[in-house]
Amino acid sequence: MEKLLIINELDQLKSISDPFRLQLVGMMADEPKTGQMLADELGLPRAKIHYHLNQLLSHNIITVSHTVEKSSIIQKFYRPAAEAIVPSINIFNFNNKNGAVPYAAYTISPDEHELEILNSRLTALENSKKDNENKKETATADEYAVYMLKTMREA
Repeated sequence: MEKLLIINELDQLKSISDPFRLQLVGMMADEPKTGQMLADELGLPRAKIHYHLNQLLSHNIITVSHTVEKSSIIQKFYRPAAEAIVPSINIFNFNNKNGAVPYAAYTISPDEHELEILNSRLTALENSKKDNENKKETATADEYAVYMLKTMREA
């Protein structure tokens, strides 16, 4: 399972924005489940569950963890595609200033040491922002994310 899935398409965002689908993804977070298992837990028809599972599957929000053959029926076990799912910082960036691509996203998979470095630098940034509240920001969120990834790799 990936650590982070960045949603960079509006169709993906629409798919995961449904509260019922979010509930389904949350129910699969601890262990993979079949559509029938989810239907039984929620007391809903299996067809309704499978419709929503297919929507999530087609937008790569969930994946098939494994399959089991039981009485000549193949059961699919689903799980979220990543531990965390977040929208891209550029998903609503409709102007292409400085040649930026509107659907750019980052793949981040830091280890524990990199996370400690990131947390300490973010804390330092937060403190400096509090000290300089009237100072104008010059870097975009994209530029800052790239800067943080580069500095973590160098450390």
